Amino acid sequence: MDSALSATRLDKTRRAFARLLFIGYIGFSVVTLVGGFVTAPLMSWYFFDDWRFWRHWRRGAAMLPHSLRLLGLIMRDNRGFMFSVPLTSAPSSIPDPGITRLNPQWERGSSCGDCSNCCRPGGLVCPLLDESTGLCAGYNSFYWRYFNCGRFPTYRPEIDYYDCNKWLVIPVDFPAHRQPC
Repeated sequence: MDSALSATRLDKTRRAFARLLFIGYIGFSVVTLVGGFVTAPLMSWYFFDDWRFWRHWRRGAAMLPHSLRLLGLIMRDNRGFMFSVPLTSAPSSIPDPGITRLNPQWERGSSCGDCSNCCRPGGLVCPLLDESTGLCAGYNSFYWRYFNCGRFPTYRPEIDYYDCNKWLVIPVDFPAHRQPC
C-alpha cells in the first residue's frame, strides 16, 4: 500500500513539475520575446512533438502574438477556465469518460471532423490549427496532452463557450454542502 501511494505521489509530483517547467519556459519565452526562437527545437517539441523546428517555423512564430492576445482575452473576459488544468492531473488525449459522453446527435463519430470551434477562442484562431484540414498540427504533443486541448471538455461552461455540439457533460449529483461554483 505504501509503495503504491508513494508511486502515485511521485507521478503527481512529476506531472506538476513538467507543467511548471513548461509554464516557466513559456513565461521566459514571452518575457524575453526571443527565448522561444533561441530554443526553437524545444519549443517545437512542446507544441508539435517534433524537434525539427524548421518544419513548424511559421506556426511557432505565430504562437507569441497569439499567446499574448489569448492572455488578454483570459484576463479581460474572465476566461480562466480555458487553462484550468490541475498541475497534478494525468496527461490526456481524450475527455474524461466519467464526466462526458458523445452527443447522440453528433454525426461524425469520435472525430471532430471539420468543427474547430475550440481552436477559435474569442475569435482568435490558434496558430496550430491547419485551416485546410481543420486538424491540429500539435495533436497529441506535450501541450495537447498536458493542457486543455486533449482533455476538452471538463465541464459545461467550456462546451457553452466554445459552442461545441459534440459533447455532453454527464450530470453529477452534488451533496448540498458541496455545490460546484
